[in-house]
Amino acid sequence: MAQYRQSVSAGGLSEDDLGGHWDGFWKAMKDPFSHLFAAIHFSLIIAQSYKDFFPSIVKTLGFSNNITYLIQAPPPVIAFLVTLGISWSSGRRLEHGYHIIGPILATLVGAVVMITTLNVGARYFAMILLVVGPFAGLSVQISWETTVVPRPRTKRAALIAYANCVSSVSHWFTPYFFLTNQEPYYQTGGGAIIAGCGLTTIFALMTKWYCSKKNKALKVAEDAAGEPQGWRYAS
Repeated sequence: MAQYRQSVSAGGLSEDDLGGHWDGFWKAMKDPFSHLFAAIHFSLIIAQSYKDFFPSIVKTLGFSNNITYLIQAPPPVIAFLVTLGISWSSGRRLEHGYHIIGPILATLVGAVVMITTLNVGARYFAMILLVVGPFAGLSVQISWETTVVPRPRTKRAALIAYANCVSSVSHWFTPYFFLTNQEPYYQTGGGAIIAGCGLTTIFALMTKWYCSKKNKALKVAEDAAGEPQGWRYAS
């Protein structure tokens, strides 16, 4: 990406040479990465379907309204701090897939606890886990897609827009999973979160595999041309 920016800055390469907005869109649609990242984003939003009902979920702990409002604050704060650490680690190691999978599996555990026990301590810890996974996963996923598809910028922009549009479809149906007649367990809602976590894990592993496949092809081409190792897809 740095080499590309240097070429653009020096006038040796222009974004305009790479086509317009529709060219970028069609390039994105032809790239498997676009659909893989859209699937990851879609699955992460399903795993985050608790967010519109978080006050109702916390209320099942049985505290007064004022206490319920107060104890809603720590989970997002903890998720923010965890996301800082995970994002730093991901950037330092240039690894994204496992940095998404780890937190999202924690959310899966949280959903299982939520739908199986009424123990106050266990349920509150589960609510922290519910928030952490999608919060961290979305941050790393957006970084991943822009790292793997850095140029041309029209293609990158189309990929981001496409992934966001696909993920928004989940908002059409996930609100109907948290049924009032299933309080306090919310089995259907918890099941949706578990499904979202599972799909996120599958699609993240598929994307890592595809990155590895592309990197092997780059190495074969470099070896054949006698060139040193160059840019690689971050997995």
